[in-house]
Amino acid sequence: MARSPVVALLLLLIAIPSSSQTTRAEAIATEQEAKASRLGVEGPSEGERVVRRILTSPLLAGGDGAYPWFGSVFGGSGMASGAGYLKRLPNAASASVTAGVSVNKSMLMEGRFSAPELWRGKVRVDGLARWIDVKDVSFFGLGQASSVSQRDRYDYQPTEFGGDVSVTPKGRLSFGGGYSWLGLNTTAESGTTHRAPGIGEALQYHVTRGSVAFDSRTSPGYNTRGGFYSASISRHDERTGQPFSFRTEEYEVVQLLPLVREQFVLAFRGLATFTQPDGGDDVPVVLSPFLGSGSTLRGFRNRRFTDRQLLLFTGEYRWRPSRYLDMAVFLDAGQVAPERRDLRLDALDTSWGIGARFHKPTFTAFRVEVARGREGIALVFGGAQSF
Repeated sequence: MARSPVVALLLLLIAIPSSSQTTRAEAIATEQEAKASRLGVEGPSEGERVVRRILTSPLLAGGDGAYPWFGSVFGGSGMASGAGYLKRLPNAASASVTAGVSVNKSMLMEGRFSAPELWRGKVRVDGLARWIDVKDVSFFGLGQASSVSQRDRYDYQPTEFGGDVSVTPKGRLSFGGGYSWLGLNTTAESGTTHRAPGIGEALQYHVTRGSVAFDSRTSPGYNTRGGFYSASISRHDERTGQPFSFRTEEYEVVQLLPLVREQFVLAFRGLATFTQPDGGDDVPVVLSPFLGSGSTLRGFRNRRFTDRQLLLFTGEYRWRPSRYLDMAVFLDAGQVAPERRDLRLDALDTSWGIGARFHKPTFTAFRVEVARGREGIALVFGGAQSF
């Protein structure tokens, strides 16, 4: 009988923790059930919602009406922004106007018109009117051996009126041709040494051009597979008797190789531009091929290298962490030279870096990149994909 109080005490000590644990478990289960009742289907983060609202805006996507514009007034004038107005017309015709200002106060005004498609959409006719006032364009001297310390500056005011016809007879093969009247004035800034051909001149050109291209990409504005191969030739005929008439040939190859359901992409580009002045003439610096921009050697200053001939190679590894964002690491390699025979693979300058691109299925809205070359680090902003 003496053992009964001891046994009762032991049973009470065992029961109390067990009861406590049961009560806590029930409380946790009740809390989880209440939380689950408040949860819905998992959705995008707030940041993703903001990006989605911007990219799916009918204005930015190119619908009728006003829309924001981002891009470049002129290579070397920095990032620009502005506004445009687009009016879609029957049978794939359209008319648009754009106005923009860059960070260095350069200005752009442009109007475009696309006529109704002909021959079941296989023939297109486009017109263009453009006026630009570019400030503080850099010129470092001709050739790959030019120095940053020799930088000169000039202002540039071109006016252009022209039109193009493109014919796509079958599949993805297209032919194009066009004509433009181009008037340009360049003004050297105070202290410039006037080493640049054509600077300080008022020139007028009749420009004729022709091209052939094969494009198997899903869209020129944003793509993850396919290729683009083109060859073009143009003639700049100076009409005021000044010695600046020349011919330009350009060849470009772009290839995109998708990996793992297009979540990862290897992208490659090759570009060669050759200019040939008439006997005794020269090529104006402002119309010469150049390296150093958001689509060439991204680790160098804008228009860092200029000359008559150009060679460029670019490789990118792209991946898609979310629906509207692509990331990429890239390597650029290029050279300019006075003659074709001077272009050599062992003389290429290189730059490398990483970038982010915001996009929809058919166009790239904005990209930002950080690149490094032998002269330092450059930050790149753009309103379209690099290639």
